Amino acid sequence: MAAAALTALLVFLLTAAASALEPGHGHVPPHLTGCLSNNMETFNCRWSVGSFQNLSEPGDLRLFYYNRTPLTAPQENWSECPQYSMERPNECFFDRNHTSIWTTYTIQLRSRDQDVLYDETPVEVSFIVKPDPPVELNWTLMNVSLTSAHFDIMLSWKPPRSADVETGWLTLLYEVQYRDVDSDEWKAMNLVKSPHRSVFGLQTNVNHEVRVRCKMLGGKLFGEFSDSVFVHISSKVS
Repeated sequence: MAAAALTALLVFLLTAAASALEPGHGHVPPHLTGCLSNNMETFNCRWSVGSFQNLSEPGDLRLFYYNRTPLTAPQENWSECPQYSMERPNECFFDRNHTSIWTTYTIQLRSRDQDVLYDETPVEVSFIVKPDPPVELNWTLMNVSLTSAHFDIMLSWKPPRSADVETGWLTLLYEVQYRDVDSDEWKAMNLVKSPHRSVFGLQTNVNHEVRVRCKMLGGKLFGEFSDSVFVHISSKVS
C-alpha cells in the first residue's frame, strides 16, 4: 500500500511539473510585444509585464537598443529608450532623430538595475510599417443598369495623414472591401495604388457597407480599416 501511494504521489508531482511548463501555466515573464511604425519615419516599441504585476511602476522595466549599421564600431553601444511614453504605459517612442531605415536594431527589455535581461528582439523599421487608416472615404454614383437591378459607383479617399506619399517616401497599396450589411462576409477587391477605384454590379435596394485599408508597397502589415461608408440605391432612380 505504501509503495502504491508513493508511486501515485510521484506521478502526480511529475504531471503537475509538466503542466506548469505548458503555455498558459505558471509565471509569464515581462516581454516585448512588438514594434510598429505608421510612416517609416518614427516607430514605437511596447512591452508587457506579464504576470509580474509588481513591475508595473514607471522605471521598473527599461528598454535599451543598439543600432547596427555598416559604420558601427565592433563594440555594441547600447542606449536607453529616447522617449518613454507619458500617455501609454510600457511604450517607447523613437523620433526621427533616433530612427534609421534599412539598418537593424536590437531591442532589449531589462530590469531597473539592468541585472536581468527579460527579452530581446531584432527590428528593421522597413519591415514593421503598419500605416494608419485612409481618410475621407466617399462614393459617387456612376451608372444604373437598364433593368435598375444593379449599379456602379466610384470610390475615393485620401491617404493617411501620417504617411508622406506625395514625395514618394511611402508608396501605399489600398484594399477595398464591401458587403451587404446583413451579411458577415466581406468581399475584398484587388489592391490598387491610386486613392480611388470603381465598384461594379452592386445590387439595388440593398444596404452596402464599404471600407478601405492600406499597406506599404512590399510590406506585409495592413493598417486598420477606414471608417465605413454606406451605399443604398433604390431600383427607381429619379
